[in-house]
Amino acid sequence: MANTLDVVLIVVAGLMVGSELAIAAFIHPTLDRLADEVHLASAAAIARILGRVMPFWYGLVAVLTLAEMAIRWHFSGYLPRLITASAVLWIFSIVYSIAALVPINNRIGSWTESAPPANWKSYRRSWDRLHRWRVVLLLVAFTLVVTGILRRTF
Repeated sequence: MANTLDVVLIVVAGLMVGSELAIAAFIHPTLDRLADEVHLASAAAIARILGRVMPFWYGLVAVLTLAEMAIRWHFSGYLPRLITASAVLWIFSIVYSIAALVPINNRIGSWTESAPPANWKSYRRSWDRLHRWRVVLLLVAFTLVVTGILRRTF
């Protein structure tokens, strides 16, 4: 059971972190080079779809990490510090997302090409800046959980 959880957690978390990294490193920089009307329409469409999918994905990773922590604690008798630190960072990233990124994302998702707000690019830049910090947080959390899993394996 624990080995299956290890694999599922690494795959699900790795795909999520990779997705968020791709958004920060490739998708949004590409949108910035597009004509404003294409950029606006694309950003709104991406914000809507990811706004529906990512809350479940983040929650799943947090639950899997907490399960990993609980199982290791139960079988070993000690709290796995790296996995616990990772769980804390996953939960913090959810709180950070809800507080800082979701309100901007919802605003971006509501835009239409026919009536964008005058300062729409400043919202996009603000979201991108906050998102880069989230990606750093997620990379650290992912590194901690993988290292915690591998420390038991080897």
